[in-house]
Amino acid sequence: MKTWKTILLGSLFAVATSSQAALYTFQTNPGAGGSLGDQITDLVTTYDDLNERFTFDVDFSGTQEVDGFWLVVNAGGNPKSADVNELAIIYGDMETGIASTYAYNGQNNANSINTPGILLDTTTFSAVEGGGFELDMDVSGINSWNTADTAADYAGIQFDSSVGIWFHYSTGSNFGYTNGDITSYSFARQGWYDVGNRATEEGTSPVQASSPATIALVGLSLLALGMRRKISK
Repeated sequence: MKTWKTILLGSLFAVATSSQAALYTFQTNPGAGGSLGDQITDLVTTYDDLNERFTFDVDFSGTQEVDGFWLVVNAGGNPKSADVNELAIIYGDMETGIASTYAYNGQNNANSINTPGILLDTTTFSAVEGGGFELDMDVSGINSWNTADTAADYAGIQFDSSVGIWFHYSTGSNFGYTNGDITSYSFARQGWYDVGNRATEEGTSPVQASSPATIALVGLSLLALGMRRKISK
């Protein structure tokens, strides 16, 4: 009986350990650069490495009508110096509340919608006209993208104890679509927040009680213990 108790306790410990992965948080009120300087009043981003959930919330001062953006994050230096297909880039259309994620071409421009033009994900987000927006994304599918052309160190959308952010936001934004795919993105003015290697705060990811892996592991442990008890009778 002692052996099976040890197995059960070990299994439950493994579940608890795997569930206590990290939730990384970065918050700042940086103002910004470009012709829309001092526009950001608050920026908070998180990455939950257990559930592969990414959030990005921004409040703008409202002095000008921000209606579009693009965004790349990583776990190191400024993302705009990344290799082709190493990261993913999010385009936000604040008029429609649509966020479209593409493979990032590693160039210092917004042309990844055309080159390489690989759409990885489309989702909706909460947008306040000119005042800000909230992204909350399950990025597991984005992070698992893999083709022969993918960089060996492809990371998608994630960060850890360090974060790099390449964030450009625009006014007078116009997005063109064909079958849900962005075909054009133009704007009148832009601002930006570009940083690298910013330290994050580390917390604990919430436990997913309904996780199939968790349920299976606990179930197998209990089954094994039950069979052992039955045999011992």
